[in-house]
Order: sequence, then structure tokens, then C-alpha cells
Amino acid sequence: MKNVLLIGYYGYGNYGDELMRQSIKEFLIEKNYRVMELLPKEKKKLNEYNRFNPLSIIRAIIKSDVVICGGGGVLQDKTSFKSFMYYYLLFKTALLFRKPLIFFGNSFGPFYNYASRILMKNLLESKKLYIFARDPVSYRYAKNFNKNSFLCTDPGIRKLGSIKVESSKESNKAVIIPRRVKNYVPLLLTLKSQGINEVVYVPFSPQDEVLAKKLSNISIKGLNSRFSNLIIEEISSSKIVVSERFHGALVSAFLGKAFISVNDEKFRRFFNRYSSNNSHFAHDLFDASLKVKELVNPNIYKKMKEDAEEMYEKLEKLLVNL
Repeated sequence: MKNVLLIGYYGYGNYGDELMRQSIKEFLIEKNYRVMELLPKEKKKLNEYNRFNPLSIIRAIIKSDVVICGGGGVLQDKTSFKSFMYYYLLFKTALLFRKPLIFFGNSFGPFYNYASRILMKNLLESKKLYIFARDPVSYRYAKNFNKNSFLCTDPGIRKLGSIKVESSKESNKAVIIPRRVKNYVPLLLTLKSQGINEVVYVPFSPQDEVLAKKLSNISIKGLNSRFSNLIIEEISSSKIVVSERFHGALVSAFLGKAFISVNDEKFRRFFNRYSSNNSHFAHDLFDASLKVKELVNPNIYKKMKEDAEEMYEKLEKLLVNL
């Protein structure tokens, strides 16, 4: 049995990160690989290592046969240059130990720091690196430096396809997936004018729960509001979804729900390969309130699922060859 070290921004309860993690982990276990992970100390269990302990990280890399970065946008410095350096050094260490490295469903950038761009170029040029890019922009960027690059999709789609959604009648409610404190009143008034009578605030990350609960207390006459942690259930029975999180928009698109992705260039890059309808994207909440009337339900479930299946088939063949 071969050992695969799975790396990502895991262990913090973010729904999107856990969706990718579970998708990849379940697939590897099905194919008889032993999965090891780097997690925070308090989350560690069997076959898992402390992601903030250098000796623990090195032990995990040495014990592994292949290292996989399991999706997402960890390779960027918009959030933090420190975070970028953590992942860069981790991946360079794996390559120094001559371990095959796979970026599986990743997006790259943006890079605001000149040093980040130089280091990223150096990383992408590694001959033991194989890249499954999540969106066309990241694919073209990676292809400039590495011939082992493929255009794929988000790895979490495989897990979404296996989730059983209880058939429930669509109601006149909107789901809002918040991320930052903003003025939601113009959007709420527009939703009300479109016949929405209830707004449900759904957090995709534990750090968003406090905000979602506060927003659920905003009172608009004729518009009920509440808080919920039932992500799939609420989205599947909603009429409109407004999301400030990448995977909030992805789940909505996959379930065929009318949605607006707010100020998320990563999702715009990802979704443009499936649809050219710009009404699904807004620069801010005021822009979102203007686009609510233009929304249509996307019909891309089949294409997204096919892309995910093809992506995992390529991964299986690569792992066998490696």
C-alpha cells in the first residue's frame, strides 16, 4: 500500500476546504492508498501530522510516496505572504526529498509581491511537479512553465455528486453566504421587491458564524430572516443565492440555483468555462442588488460532473505511473 501525503488548508471547518478534502481522501482510500495529512495539533489523529511542527512535516514527507496539494487557492499572496511562504517551503521540501508533487484542482494567484512571482515560477518549473489546474487562467499560467499541466475543475464536485439532496419544494427564500461586514439593506430591499419573503444567512466557515447570526437580526418589514447551518438543505430549497464564498457559488451552480458571486475573481475565472452569463457576478452588494432581476438558473450540472470524473481518472492513471 502506497502512502499519499494530502496537503491543504484543512482542519479549520471551512465547508469548501472540507468538501475538497473529503472528495480526494475518499477517492484515494477507494483506490487502496494510505492517506496521511498535515493538520493543526488539536485535530490530529492516526496517520496525521502537525502542520506547524517542522520535524513532523519532514517525517510525513519522508514517509510518503507522493505528495498531493488538494485543491483551492493556497498559492497566492493576496491573503498573506506568510501563508504563501509556508506552502512554498513545504512543497520545495517535498521536491528536495525527490517526492512526486501533484497540485490537484488548484488556482494560482494573484501575486502582489515580486518575490512571490519569482518563487512561484521556480516551483512550477520543477520536473517532479504535475498540475491539475482548477480554471483556464491558472492552466495557461502553469503551462508557461510546466508541460505536465492539465485543465481540470474543482475536486470538491466529486463529493457534491454523491450527496443525496432531499427533494423539497423551492420556496420564495434567498440564501446569503456572508464573509465580511457590509451594508446588505439595498440587496434585501431588492430581494423583497422580487417576491422573496425570507432570507437565510448560512456560514461556510466557523469564522463567518458570528457575522451570519448578527445579519439574521436585521429587520426589514415583510422580509423574515434567520440563521442556519444546513448548507445543502437551505441552498437546494432556495430561489436565489448570494455568496461571498467560492464554494457557496459552486454548490449553487451545481444544484442549478440562480446565484450571484460577490467580488470573487477566483470563481469568475472558474465559472467562465461553463457559462458566459455575467449576471452571476457582482463587484459588490449594491451591484448584486442591480443584477437580481437578470438571474437565470444555470444548467451545467452534467458538464461539471463529467469534468470531475475525467479529472479523477487522470489522477488515478498518474498515480499508477508514478
